[in-house]
Amino acid sequence: MRRFRVAIASCVVMAAFTAQAESEERCSEWFPDFQCEDREARFEGFTPPSSMPYLFEDPFITTGASAHLIWHDFPWDSVFRGGDLYVAALQLRLAITDRLAFIATKDGYAWLRPGGNSQIEADDGFFDIAAGFKYALIQSEEHEFILTPSFRLDLPVGNGDLFSGNGSGVAIPGLSAAKGLGPVHLIGSVGGRLPFDMTRESTSVYYNVHADVNVIPFLIPFVEFNGTTWTKSGDGKENVRTKSFGSVDLRTAQNVLANAGITDERRFEGLDVANLGSTGVSGTTVLSLAVGGRIPLGDHVSFGAYYEFPISSRKGIFEQRIAGNLHFEY
Repeated sequence: MRRFRVAIASCVVMAAFTAQAESEERCSEWFPDFQCEDREARFEGFTPPSSMPYLFEDPFITTGASAHLIWHDFPWDSVFRGGDLYVAALQLRLAITDRLAFIATKDGYAWLRPGGNSQIEADDGFFDIAAGFKYALIQSEEHEFILTPSFRLDLPVGNGDLFSGNGSGVAIPGLSAAKGLGPVHLIGSVGGRLPFDMTRESTSVYYNVHADVNVIPFLIPFVEFNGTTWTKSGDGKENVRTKSFGSVDLRTAQNVLANAGITDERRFEGLDVANLGSTGVSGTTVLSLAVGGRIPLGDHVSFGAYYEFPISSRKGIFEQRIAGNLHFEY
């Protein structure tokens, strides 16, 4: 009887090891989130970043969807003379393997509503689309560290009256990383926007840092630092539809508006949303700070919200921004 019990126990142990091996094998196959129920692609305690969503890509190889609602407030002394921009966007991510993911990070429908005294016409329509891939080069859950390069293409398919659809497309190489330090979780990214036609669009570098403290079960506060530095200006040939002058190129429109009292600090570029090819932006930087929190709504769903404001002397068309994000992840 004792030998029988030992044999039974041995069979149970072998079956458990076999099941674990089969589970790990399934998790390493194509589309692991649909093959392995227990896969946890995001390290425990880490939450996705929220602000500057079109560019700030986190390093984790996940499958899911992220919906964004954004309100952007324009300065009264900018070309928009106050007014607002409303954006509704959906991002999609698909883990192809446990290290490789397809990412669709830029799309969305926008409503542009400049102030009543602005020469810029109100309009609405779709933005350009950006998509690509990311690959986890280093992935160590034990050390709470991951390093992931990425590459995306921004395709000029958006509405020209929303300052989209210009140029010949933009390549967006990037590098993101995450590191855990006890209850503090850090996520950072850096990358560039390299237009295929460097005369029609500007060239820039972007950089982001996210920090959160996971000490409250129902709320994860975070702070995020975002920056864009333009390294090369465009030629200002993008068309702008104005109320009084009809359709003129961006360079002419900016010169006219500058004579109307718009300072160089508010020179017209598209920040993290659009690439206008504006003149006179090379060597300039816009920095912003976002403060917010994320609320877990279940094992796979969370809601994040933040308030963002510029902290650099040059602010461009950035007065303030409020946004919410509903994030679903397998």
